[in-house]
Amino acid sequence: MKRICLVLILIFCFLHAEEGYMNVNNVSQPKSEHLSNLRKITVGDGVVQFELYNKTVVPEDISNIVNITFKSTADWDNSLPVELTGFRALQNDNDVVLSWETGAEVNNLGFDIERIHKGIKEWEKIGFVEGEGNSSTPTSYSYIDVNVNKLDNLKYRLKQLDFDGAFEYSPVVGITLEKIILPSNFSLDNNYPNPFNPKTTITYEIADENFISMKIFDMQGKELNNLVEQNQLPGKYSVEFDGSDLSSGVYFCRLTSGNDTKLIKMLLLK
Repeated sequence: MKRICLVLILIFCFLHAEEGYMNVNNVSQPKSEHLSNLRKITVGDGVVQFELYNKTVVPEDISNIVNITFKSTADWDNSLPVELTGFRALQNDNDVVLSWETGAEVNNLGFDIERIHKGIKEWEKIGFVEGEGNSSTPTSYSYIDVNVNKLDNLKYRLKQLDFDGAFEYSPVVGITLEKIILPSNFSLDNNYPNPFNPKTTITYEIADENFISMKIFDMQGKELNNLVEQNQLPGKYSVEFDGSDLSSGVYFCRLTSGNDTKLIKMLLLK
């Protein structure tokens, strides 16, 4: 511990330098960092945390550190692990669609999706999207935050995670949601197109949260497909039905919400 403390004192001294690199040799993945990039170093519970000015935090277990040296050159190539080239938030009815791209990736475990809004004080994790690990080509990602129409002052950020525990936050994006007028009735629209070959879209609305079931039947009443079987919030929904495996003929779509049932007739022509 005394050795580490002495090293940390040297680090703080070198933080004021404008030239040179700090080289951290550990048993897992050695790292080098230009001294001008280092913002703060903290020690606690057997872990040294190196914080950069770009808000990247790199934790190191003290027991894994072999030595720390200061040189005019870097001992190891520390290319930017994940090059984030964009992060956007767009409204889609009651949902928010988040999308982003990376130009290249090294050691990328993935992205925690974090959100904050009016009524809460701390960022909350709402999801995770797996990364490519290592990639030299651009990669696109997306995540849908569903049924957020009742939330105000929404903001999002990405927490990019490396396999070695390091992480970095993206810039924050905010979005002001247009208020959606919720349906007042339970309804099932005729599919479009109709007749169809082989795909058609079925649209329906529900006014109250309920368990929704949508099934396809043939003329003899035999169940052919179960398109929806889940609890859903009030709103307007669309489902695509693919009749590629069926022959031409008349089929029925039955939509059930609690004790209410709607039925439409569909014509498949091949």
